[in-house]
Amino acid sequence: VVKASFGRRLAVLGPLENADLVGTDLTLDIHNAVLSHLDRTPGPSPYLEALVAEGRLGMKSGQGFRAWTGETAAALRRRVFDYLKAYKG
Repeated sequence: VVKASFGRRLAVLGPLENADLVGTDLTLDIHNAVLSHLDRTPGPSPYLEALVAEGRLGMKSGQGFRAWTGETAAALRRRVFDYLKAYKG
């Protein structure tokens, strides 16, 4: 199951694109819940915290790690969809 499903989209999606796709707010929540169990750093990236505090929530707000338009967001979603569809066969 893990070979056929875990992280498959990451082959076409970088970590910052992924954060913008799912939302920097969700990414921050995940970092708050998980990082202390995986790393010695005291918490999430201050930059990520600042993005969320500024309302830069990724695709859903039009700004995250990068600026997103309807067209650029659709193009990224299409790239991920096309990859997953081709992989499934």
